[in-house]
Amino acid sequence: MFDLTLEERKVVLFLISLALCGLILSSAIKINCRVSGVVYPQIELAKLNLNKVNLQELMRTKSVPAGLAGRIIAYRNLHGEFASLEELKQIKGVGEKRFEKLKEVFFVE
Repeated sequence: MFDLTLEERKVVLFLISLALCGLILSSAIKINCRVSGVVYPQIELAKLNLNKVNLQELMRTKSVPAGLAGRIIAYRNLHGEFASLEELKQIKGVGEKRFEKLKEVFFVE
């Protein structure tokens, strides 16, 4: 039917096996969410603008518990936009350790 050389058969076999591996991996991701976490990690690499972030985005951030998120929004509403990240230290619940973590997550523009 197809008159293929040995090299052409190897290439076709390789492409078919590659497609089959992709289908198997896709099915495994749909079936098992733990595999999904490895293949598609849930890491946000971009920093958030502290003056633009809303309450829901703050609560999704690992280093900001719900109570602190509310206090950050309340501080911003009361005092206006943050001039620098250092202002976070004035909020109850933000000590030196937590501030170091928050510095990696937020920026002020």
